[in-house]
Amino acid sequence: MILRTEAVVLRAMKYGETSQIATLFTREKGKLAVIAKGSRLPKSRFGSTLQPMSYTQVVFYYKATRGLQTLTESAHVQPFHNIGRDLEKMTVGLRAVELVYALMQEEQEHADVFNLLLHTLSHLNDATERARNLLPLFQMRLAALLGFAPQIDRDIVAALPEDGGLLDLDTGAVLPPDALPTTARKASRTALRAYAIFARADTEAVLRMHLEPPVRSEVEHLVDDYLRFHVEDAYPSRGEKVLSQLRR
Repeated sequence: MILRTEAVVLRAMKYGETSQIATLFTREKGKLAVIAKGSRLPKSRFGSTLQPMSYTQVVFYYKATRGLQTLTESAHVQPFHNIGRDLEKMTVGLRAVELVYALMQEEQEHADVFNLLLHTLSHLNDATERARNLLPLFQMRLAALLGFAPQIDRDIVAALPEDGGLLDLDTGAVLPPDALPTTARKASRTALRAYAIFARADTEAVLRMHLEPPVRSEVEHLVDDYLRFHVEDAYPSRGEKVLSQLRR
């Protein structure tokens, strides 16, 4: 069966002398692997469409009993040139596709996750400042789509004392410092309030947020810890190491 669908490239690796194996996150079939024969030749018809984060229209031969499908066509739908020109943007984008690669099951159709990834990459490409804010926003929205949206009570967040409060890793709730959950992590008031904004705000509001470096680092660790608690060993760590270098 021949299928045509939109896709975002999650990962690509060399195969043999001239080919590549790419993992795509497609709108219609979810995550799947394809082989692009001859894609590394100088005049390949695939061009640059198999680079991670590329948003493409693909055509491939699909067979349900086969783990590796054959890619026949691939063309850019919308190139994200600005991401590749900025180290911070590139790091955020690669982390987003890494999370989708790690947390989505093979051939699990999920249009909402596809739209979220595309929305994030598009805004990342266009952002003129604070592009890094898009990563915790993406993570919080991904958590919600995977079934563990943080439970935020605005009144509790507003009433946090100067010495901060707690993040309950089980529910994602921000709690006062005297609460006694068994899965709590202590954090500053500023970081917990920023965490609550990432859990609820829209993209435009998040891109207006200014975070001092220590607060940003604290918030990013809170979001990482929350997702890791829920997906456990599936949470990828390779891109996290690169982010840690940026935090420093």
